[in-house]
Amino acid sequence: MSRKLTAVLALSGLITAGAAGVEASAAETELPVYGVKSAGLDDRQTAALQRAFALKDVDRSEYGAVAFADEDRYLHVPSVDRGEGKPGEDGPTVQTAIDVDGLRRLKAIPAEEATKRVQEALRGAGLLPSNATPTARNTTFELVDANGRASLSAPLDTAVSYSFSLDGIPLEGAGAKLRVAYDGQGQVTGLSHSTRELSKTGSVPVYDLDRGRERCAKVFGDGVRPGKVSYVYVAPPLEEKVDRLLPSFRCEGVTADGSQAQAITVPAAVGSTLPAPDPGQPPRDTSAKISPLVESGEVGSEGTGNCSGLPNTSANIDSFNNEATGHGVPVQFSWKDANAWESDFKDPVFPGGDDSHYADDVDLTYWQGHGSPTGFYFTGCSNHNDTKLANTDARWGNLDVEWMSLFTCQILQDTSGGLTWAQRWAQAFRGLHQINSFTTVSYNSSNHGGKYAHYMLRSPFLWWNNPMKVRDAWAQASIDTQPAAVIWATMGPVSNGNLANFNDYFHGKGAVSADVISSGVYWRISGAS
Repeated sequence: MSRKLTAVLALSGLITAGAAGVEASAAETELPVYGVKSAGLDDRQTAALQRAFALKDVDRSEYGAVAFADEDRYLHVPSVDRGEGKPGEDGPTVQTAIDVDGLRRLKAIPAEEATKRVQEALRGAGLLPSNATPTARNTTFELVDANGRASLSAPLDTAVSYSFSLDGIPLEGAGAKLRVAYDGQGQVTGLSHSTRELSKTGSVPVYDLDRGRERCAKVFGDGVRPGKVSYVYVAPPLEEKVDRLLPSFRCEGVTADGSQAQAITVPAAVGSTLPAPDPGQPPRDTSAKISPLVESGEVGSEGTGNCSGLPNTSANIDSFNNEATGHGVPVQFSWKDANAWESDFKDPVFPGGDDSHYADDVDLTYWQGHGSPTGFYFTGCSNHNDTKLANTDARWGNLDVEWMSLFTCQILQDTSGGLTWAQRWAQAFRGLHQINSFTTVSYNSSNHGGKYAHYMLRSPFLWWNNPMKVRDAWAQASIDTQPAAVIWATMGPVSNGNLANFNDYFHGKGAVSADVISSGVYWRISGAS
């Protein structure tokens, strides 16, 4: 028999019990349904936001999402232009060196001051949501050698990110984003505002956390063991026009080898259906090989979806592919589920490795699936010729790839097994410019790839909408789609002359640096979503 929770205290107790592994006694209960009163900001509100932060201009989408990124100051890393580099297979290159002294001079405004500024500005503009809680964190630039010794850590900005809740239950998603970043001079360098105004319109019976764990297990499948299960409201992107938000379960889990799974959500309402499996691809023709280096400016994509318990992978990979082709960038390969193979990422020096026809035969490869500090997984989907691409199997860039973009979990985690991110992934850089990924668990998304490709490949319009650097596009796509606690990161090698690839644009969108042979030192940029 269902009962209605009438006090936040009772609800908080239910969530806490579930988080501690104590099952709730009730089979069902009721949680509020929230109706959408408005979505995004209108012209008047956008102008007020622009004035509040003294911004020259902002970009407001037709759906009311507002964004700003200062083209000169956004995630700016002090650098020295060293002239033209050796021409690569994709055309001219430049040589960009890290300005170490400039980095050491960088200062950041304190977290408390940044938070106070944002709170006051939003409150003054009448745009501070009552259900938003701020946290502040520096975006940092680090230098670490392959022995794990850190030589420098400098703040690039102080970012204030907001988390949202509805009567004590988290509200997460691309439609619940508010973030403002200041550089050391106190100038706003980045701003994202994408919210809805909500109000209670009733309630709906929901399964308890015990049943929620069962539903999570059904979606995760055999490859993931459910861990913490909690209630959450999912706020889709503003372009998805919804009239109400219903409760869901946030499913965290552990993969077969003990790593943290990419987090997912499933509906919590009684009688709601679980995500339907993707249609899938026809089996790969194993006799066909893609000829190396067909043309410059190519991308490839792979991902594991329903077979690994990730219901949004197919849509996310499609969003990446569609943005690429829409901007004239060929997608040389795109394999999903059983067609996504570990061998596509493994160097031919290892038995069965075939990355010279796939992941290392394009300029940028985008991947989605489960991961860990030491690699990413194909478990439950394929074993051609293994179920894990280990960091020790990666030798990227000795053919073509410049940017390996891994939408998965914990690849660039600070330390694991006594090894730093630099020690774990150093040997992967054989001409590779960047690994883009996360230091934390990431959350399953249906549009991260599309956002990433859009920011990286977009065409200028008047004074705005210029393409972003590859690592900036990764950061902004992650900011747009991930909760505030998720930490995105990019790493790359540093040469003896401090040359590095941190300012790369995609081919045809801006300057690309020459390949860098590491001196044993690696850089990493990381920040909060």
